[in-house]
Amino acid sequence: MADIKTATSDSEINSCWEPMYLLRPMLKKEDFLSTIKQMQREGYTLLYIEEDQKTVAVAGYRIFSMLYCGKMLYIDDLSTVEACRGKGYASKLLHHLYELALKEDCKSVQLDSGPSRTTAHKLYFKENFTISAFHFNRPL
Repeated sequence: MADIKTATSDSEINSCWEPMYLLRPMLKKEDFLSTIKQMQREGYTLLYIEEDQKTVAVAGYRIFSMLYCGKMLYIDDLSTVEACRGKGYASKLLHHLYELALKEDCKSVQLDSGPSRTTAHKLYFKENFTISAFHFNRPL
């Protein structure tokens, strides 16, 4: 299976557009690079997997601490292009993130997932994630 890479250059970040857009359709392509670069300055890391020299899966994460749980690796984004789903790319990214979290002495790996993403939820349950909270949002 393909290697996991970290997107740091403009071309690597831009190559992540398609799988990210499938997860985040509200994004504008012309803002994608600058948004990712700003997030990277805030501690975000973008991983990707290529198949036939095309980015087919991505994972974005941050490591930080919160009082209720201590140090965690938080998965912001996890997405695979539709044609490559079922090939194990998301699981490979998750297992890589678990290893990173252990090396960083994190107490947990966490993520939020929209209620309609039932296919993703099957993967998360298979990977021993549990539903531990409601996520509330108040737009300003």
